[in-house]
Amino acid sequence: MKKLLVLLALLVALPLSAGTEISDILLSSSGTLYTVASEVPPADAKSDALMYLVLTERNGETTTREVVPATNVRGAHLNALLGHDAKSGTLFVFWTLHFGYQYHELLFCTRDRDGNWSAPSTFGSAYNERLNLRIAVTNKVADPEGGDPTDGLTVHATWWEYDTQGRQAAKYRMLPIENGQVKDASDLNLSEFLAYDTINNTPNANPALLKQPLLSASAKQDSVLLVFANTKSGAFSQVRITPTLKVGAEGRIRIPVGKREKGYKSPDLNVEADSRLEGVFDDHGLKAIYAINDSAMHYVTPTVEGWSESRTIALDEQINSSTAVSALRKMVNEQ
Repeated sequence: MKKLLVLLALLVALPLSAGTEISDILLSSSGTLYTVASEVPPADAKSDALMYLVLTERNGETTTREVVPATNVRGAHLNALLGHDAKSGTLFVFWTLHFGYQYHELLFCTRDRDGNWSAPSTFGSAYNERLNLRIAVTNKVADPEGGDPTDGLTVHATWWEYDTQGRQAAKYRMLPIENGQVKDASDLNLSEFLAYDTINNTPNANPALLKQPLLSASAKQDSVLLVFANTKSGAFSQVRITPTLKVGAEGRIRIPVGKREKGYKSPDLNVEADSRLEGVFDDHGLKAIYAINDSAMHYVTPTVEGWSESRTIALDEQINSSTAVSALRKMVNEQ
């Protein structure tokens, strides 16, 4: 009973979405479907968590469930995201540990193809709030002298962060993976890539639109495209981030090398406070952005002048969100 009361008190303090079951879905290239969800441990569970993460694996007609071991510690483990590398068979899990009113620790762990879990890695101040986490995976590392790329598994993460001083901005971290463990993780200061050519653009743009950075891996798996906003100007920047080999006194390490490719004015897009923004990318950049609510999908596409007007696809029994997204992807890919 005491555990239940603490859980209820914690959920009142969290954002509304955290009180429900939060899951991510991932389909591997081999046809295995993974889902991850936050669940309340049963009374007989050997867990100190108020909510832990359960990974469900569906392969044909076989379904298995497994608690992510690192989430058995105290607190509520929420907002999980999944990533997968087909070559190594490595599964990645990002999530946030909430404990009390102000503790929001970002964690990451891996599971290898044999089912062995790594110890969790933590990032940044646990007292900063993080929203709208996105991840992408690449498997090539660039040679700074122009040679052929080498193999190297890298997880890229971006999110929106509020610090204890009230400042807010998009953040990025690169996580090189070796033998299932994070090695030499590094940040990239995104303020160096702001779109200054649109600095006086719509400063009163929709906050729900600005606080959702977008991330996409290239087809060659050698870089990612990151699109993020500046709340002061309302402008978006598109940055290509490439894992690059560096050789120095500390040995051979991977570092993120960023290059701003484009600046976008803020579109006039109907994004509700609890809607999730998504993007359609190709290797040249962002082709469309959209948000879905209960009744419609709203989207815009880039034009020579900036953005198209906001367009809407109404959702009903025949046209659901998946159908609408598929139609949007087909449309932009055929242009």
